[in-house]
Amino acid sequence: MDLILGLALASLIGLLHFFGEEIDERFSSSHLLLASFSAGLTIAYFFLSMLPKISRASGVNEYEFLYALLGFSIFYLVEEFIYERDSHLDDIKKDFKELHSVFIASYHFAVGLVLYFLIETSLSEAFLFFIPVVVHTAVNSLAIKEMHEEMLDKITVKLFASFSAVLGVVVAHILEISQSVSYAFFGVIGGMFLYVVVHDALSPERERPKGFILGALTFVILVSVI
Repeated sequence: MDLILGLALASLIGLLHFFGEEIDERFSSSHLLLASFSAGLTIAYFFLSMLPKISRASGVNEYEFLYALLGFSIFYLVEEFIYERDSHLDDIKKDFKELHSVFIASYHFAVGLVLYFLIETSLSEAFLFFIPVVVHTAVNSLAIKEMHEEMLDKITVKLFASFSAVLGVVVAHILEISQSVSYAFFGVIGGMFLYVVVHDALSPERERPKGFILGALTFVILVSVI
């Protein structure tokens, strides 16, 4: 049952990725609002659910958020040494198109691992993780639509990048990853969430406070209901 549910949720994430370009065109006029809503939802999840869960699991440990720091740092280093902020984004996508594609696929593979772990641990926690992931996936810089068009034209690459979360679920089921390793992945994903939100959605010239507040309140309501 856990595997079936994990595959179903990961497949929904994959479909959202695969049709990301079409979805983006349909909601292009509301993209900034959706980005800020995603930011509020994800930040609220990070502080109200993810960090407390990691803290409870680790007990009294001064390095309990080390993996969250690692996830945040990975994205920072990727941007600094690969994406080069001063370069034009289209040039970056072209020059590093293969690496960028693998990076997107790897991120969502880890999401699949975490999703299956949470389903085995607690369905409510899995649901709270799944909702921000879905919204986050549609609008951030790791969405499938952000890949270089040359890579998007390759159907095999697009399918692999889109449905890598499904592969993550399958691998987690087969390998039966230990709780400590699963929580490590959980922390890394959390750090990545935080960096992408801060980088993509919260820059002063782009942020829409109404969307952010609405996203944060939405998650508070979800936590209260579940």
